[in-house]
Amino acid sequence: MLISLEWLKEYVEINEDVKELENALTMIGQEVEAIEEQGQHLDNVVVGHIVEYGQHPDADKLSLLKVNVGEETPLQIICGAPNHKLGDKVIVAKIGAVLPGNFKIKKAKVRGVESCGMLCSEVELGMGTDGDGIVILSEDAPIGEDIRTHLGLDDVIFELEITPNRPDCLSHIGIAREVAAYYERKVKYPASDIRTLTGPSGIVVDIDDDKRCTRYSSRILKNVKVEESPEWLKRRLKAIGLRPINNIVDITNYIMFEYNQPMHAFDHSKLEGSKITVREAEKGEKITTLDGEERELNNSELVIADEAKAVAIAGIMGGKNTEVDENTTEILLEVAYFTPENIRKTAKTLGLSSDSSYRFERGIDRDNTLVVLERASSLIQSITNCEVVGEYADVYTDPYTPREVSMDINRLNKFVGKEIELDTVGKILNSLNMQIKNRGENKISVIPPSYRNDITRSADLYEEIIRMYGFENIEDKMPVENIKAGVVDEEFQTTDTSKKHLRDMGLQEVINYSFIPRGILEKLKVEAETIDIKNPINEDMVTLRPTLMYGLLTNIRDNFNRNINDLKIFEVSRTFTKAETLADEVVKVGIALAGREERNLWDAKPEAYDFYDLKGYVESYLTAMGMTKYQLRRTENKSYHPGRAVDIFVGREYIGTFGEIHPDVAEAMSISRERVYLAELELAKVVKYGKTKIKYEKIVKYPAVNRDLAILMDRDKLVGDMLGDIKKSSNIIEGVNLFDIYTGDKVEADKKSIAINIVLRKTTGTLEENEVTAAIDKILGLIKKKYQGEIRQ
Repeated sequence: MLISLEWLKEYVEINEDVKELENALTMIGQEVEAIEEQGQHLDNVVVGHIVEYGQHPDADKLSLLKVNVGEETPLQIICGAPNHKLGDKVIVAKIGAVLPGNFKIKKAKVRGVESCGMLCSEVELGMGTDGDGIVILSEDAPIGEDIRTHLGLDDVIFELEITPNRPDCLSHIGIAREVAAYYERKVKYPASDIRTLTGPSGIVVDIDDDKRCTRYSSRILKNVKVEESPEWLKRRLKAIGLRPINNIVDITNYIMFEYNQPMHAFDHSKLEGSKITVREAEKGEKITTLDGEERELNNSELVIADEAKAVAIAGIMGGKNTEVDENTTEILLEVAYFTPENIRKTAKTLGLSSDSSYRFERGIDRDNTLVVLERASSLIQSITNCEVVGEYADVYTDPYTPREVSMDINRLNKFVGKEIELDTVGKILNSLNMQIKNRGENKISVIPPSYRNDITRSADLYEEIIRMYGFENIEDKMPVENIKAGVVDEEFQTTDTSKKHLRDMGLQEVINYSFIPRGILEKLKVEAETIDIKNPINEDMVTLRPTLMYGLLTNIRDNFNRNINDLKIFEVSRTFTKAETLADEVVKVGIALAGREERNLWDAKPEAYDFYDLKGYVESYLTAMGMTKYQLRRTENKSYHPGRAVDIFVGREYIGTFGEIHPDVAEAMSISRERVYLAELELAKVVKYGKTKIKYEKIVKYPAVNRDLAILMDRDKLVGDMLGDIKKSSNIIEGVNLFDIYTGDKVEADKKSIAINIVLRKTTGTLEENEVTAAIDKILGLIKKKYQGEIRQ
C-alpha cells in the first residue's frame, strides 16, 4: 500500500520528519517497507520553451530544436518524440542531470549533430507510466523554473505492509487515524458541500441476493462534463502509482484510496430502465468487462444488472457496456457492501483481481457508504459543476450492529507484564474511536467502530493498547517461574529412536505425503476403511493413507526411472483408517529394498536384493528395539508374493508383514525392472513387546558342544516352526541355526534336505556326553513325530 505524505497531511497534522514518522508507523504495526522521496533525482531538470523547431538533417524521425531554459543561449536538443511542436513548454534535463536508474545526461552527438540535453517523458522522470511521448506543460509554466517546484514534486511516498486483518488501513484516512491516535491528535475528515436538486432519486434498487450484498447506495448526477482531471488530482493518483483516466473515474479511485471504499460510476444513459438489481448471474451469461475481456459467468457470481443486462461483476469490475467516456453527461454513482467470501470466490473463479476486489475480500466499513457517496458527489460537483439529484437510493438489508468486547484490566496487565493505569487504557481506546462502558472494578466493555471488524475478543484489545502504549515503554523483565525440565513425548521418542536405528543400519529415510490417489488401494490389493478429503488439492491427494506401501513403491518407481538402482529406504509415519470419531492413527515403520547392491570390491558384480536381505534388516531393527521373542508365519496378505512373505506375531497379536511384493502390485505401480521387498510394522506393538532395559549376563566359561544334523522332510513343512520347537525342547540348547536347504536329484521330488547346526551349553558346568546324546535323541524324536522328518542317510 502506497501512502502519500502530502495527501496524508490533509487529514492529520504531521510535523515530524520522515525518519520519525517511519519509526512511529512501524511501532504501531504498519511496517514501512520502503520510502521514496519524490524529486530527489531531478537536479538540473527545468521548464523549457521550444523557440525553434526543425528537422534533423540525417534522420526523418528526429527533430532539431532550440529550447530556452532561462539561460543566455537556448540549448540545442535533438528529440525523437512525436508529440511536440514549436512553442510548447517542456521538461528539459540539462547536462549534468542524473535521472532515475542512474541515467546521466551528457553532451552528445546524434548522427553528427550536437545535442545538449534531453526532453523528458513521465517514465524517464520516474513520475508516471506514460513513455510514448514527452511531457507537455501548460502555457503559463515559468521558463527555467526547477521542475520539482513547478510540479510540486516534494512529496514522500511510504510503502506500507498492511496485514490482512487491518483493511481499514488500506487508505489515507485509515493511516491518518493510526497516526492521530499515536500522537494524540485529531483526524480532520474531509467536508462534503453539495448543491442538490429537489426531486426523486430517479432510480430503484432491488437487492435480490441479500446474503452476499447487504447494502447498496446510489445517486444520479446530471450535466456532467467528462474531461481530463485537474493537476492536483492527477498528481495525487500518480504519486501512488495510478494512471489518470478522466475526472469521473479518477475521483472514484481517489475516494477508494481516501476512505478504503471501492465505488463505481455508470453512464446513466447506457442503463436500460430505472431499476438496478443485485442478483446472481444467469448460467452462461456473458459480460465484457472494462479490461476488454468477454467473460462467461457460471451462476455463482454476483452481478449488478439493469432491466435488460448485467452491467458489472459486483465488487470486482464494471462492464464495458456502461463505461463512462467523453460523451457521458449523466452518471449513476454506486457505493455498496459485498461480503468478503463472495468476492474472494468470484475473483478466484474468474481469475480476475482489482483494487476493488482486494479491499472487498478483506472487508470494508458497510456503515459508511452514505458518507462516501456524499464525498464523491461533492468532489465531482466541485470539478465539473454538475447537478446532483438530492434524493438517493439506499437499501440496507442487514444494518451494522455495534458489538461489545469485554476486558479485564488485571488480565491485561498480566498479559503485558506491566501495570497500565485504567485512565491510560481509556485514553488509548478513545483515541482509536472506541467507546468504553464500565462493568465493575477493573472491568470494562469496549465498542469498536464499524470499520474495525478485527476487534472481536479481549486479546485484540490487548494488542491495540500495547502498540499505542509503546513496546519501548515495557521494561525487559525475566519472568519468575518454577521451571522444570519437560518430559519428551513418548511417541516422539520412540519414533526418533526407530529412525536412528534404521539410519544406523544404512537405510535412507524418505518422507511422503499422507494422501494417496482415489482407487489406488485396489491396485495395491489393500483392504481398509479409508477416509476421503472433502477438498483435495488434486486427484493424487484424495484419500488419507492406511498404509505406507504406496509412498514407498512410488519412491522405488521414480528412482528406477532415473536410473538409480540401489535402493534401501525407510519411512516412519502415521497411517489413517476410519473410526467412529475422526480416525484411528497408527504410526508404522516401512522398509523397502529394491535393485542391486553396489559393491566396492574389485570387479564385483552387483547382486539383486532378496527376501533374506530384507529379513536381516527387519530382524536387526527388532533386536535394536529390544524385541527378540516373536514368530514368523507364512502370510495371506494379498499385497505380497505367496510363499515369499511372512507375518510377524507375538502370541496371537499381529505385529507386521515383510517379504516380496506381489507381481501384480509391482506391475500396477509400473515397476518391472527388479523385484521389490517391503516390510511394514506397527511401531506401538514393537515398543509394547520390546525390552527397554538392557540385561547383561556373565560370559559362560564352560565350552559349547556343536552338532550338525541333516534332516529329510516333506517340502510343505515349515522349517521355521521346526526350529522354534527344537529351541524349546531342552534348556541346554543355546542356539539353532539353519545353514542349508537342498532340493534336487539326490532327494525325492517331494522332499527337501535341511541342514541345521545345534549349539548346546550348560551355565553351571561342562556338558557330559550322555546329556548331549539325550538332548539330540529328544530333538530327533520331536522331528519324526511332529514333522515326519528323519536323519538323511
